[in-house]
Amino acid sequence: MAMMSTLSNVGVWIVLGIVCAILIGPIGDISSTLIVFVLIIQMTLSMDGMSFSAKTLKESKKPIIYSVIACFGISTVTALLMGSFFMADYPEIWKGWVMLAAVPCAVSVVMVSFFSKGNTTMCVLSVAAIYLIALILTPLITRVLIGESVSVLKIFSYVILFVAVPMAASVPLKKVKISRNARVIVINAMLFLLVFMSLGQNREYLFSDTGIVLIIAAASAVRVFGVSFAVLFFLKKKGVGRDDSMVYIPMAVWKNSGLGVTLCFVLFGSMAEAAIPCAISLLVELLWFAVVAGRIEKVWPNPSPTDG
Repeated sequence: MAMMSTLSNVGVWIVLGIVCAILIGPIGDISSTLIVFVLIIQMTLSMDGMSFSAKTLKESKKPIIYSVIACFGISTVTALLMGSFFMADYPEIWKGWVMLAAVPCAVSVVMVSFFSKGNTTMCVLSVAAIYLIALILTPLITRVLIGESVSVLKIFSYVILFVAVPMAASVPLKKVKISRNARVIVINAMLFLLVFMSLGQNREYLFSDTGIVLIIAAASAVRVFGVSFAVLFFLKKKGVGRDDSMVYIPMAVWKNSGLGVTLCFVLFGSMAEAAIPCAISLLVELLWFAVVAGRIEKVWPNPSPTDG
């Protein structure tokens, strides 16, 4: 029982991933390929047991729009706001903030919804819509603000890998009965690999300039922790349902920072400074998730069926 409790504790896996990333560091170019498979498995297991229909899509129309606003409205604007403090003195780092603002939400928002017992079906549909919209918005934002345009084909490949493939893989998976505990443990293991490889690959940047790294970390904490608390308070005050709120909140703070790092390398080559905001943001977002996973039931309890 104690072992099961430990294996189900997402915070333990995240901490273990951070420690291994710092101690071991990068494992080579293969990590980028492995991360793709990790995210696909994570997304597929989070979608297990869900069903999609025209009725589901119709009922989710407004929530999907709100999710898009949370991602490309709240999250993008706050990233640009934090980045504006670096624009004059650190133009390369400003470019990294723009890239962070331009990318869509992390596919791991589905995992957040799964863990917090949110509306996971709506979350998947929202992710699909956001990634399709990103085909236009991500290149547009980067072109307007830094004069560099992200490849549409690059974004489209992520739509296929992180939305279409998991949806197709989840169909045969329905025939296999997987308990929630088993899914949680496997998803946690995938999260450990994601933390280990993502942070390990960027370890040198985290220790390159301690002063600026700490400033970026503080700005990222405001963007992630500060905004999430503000959005949570707003949603509760407005009487928004908890199920949908557990989708809007991660959409408003969790960007695809790993994609941001990759695109920084593609556009700016050896300009390592540009990747720092995305690399640090990834760490802060993962720490945020560890806190959310452990505290959300106390901050916003999931009502039982008898509670209505």
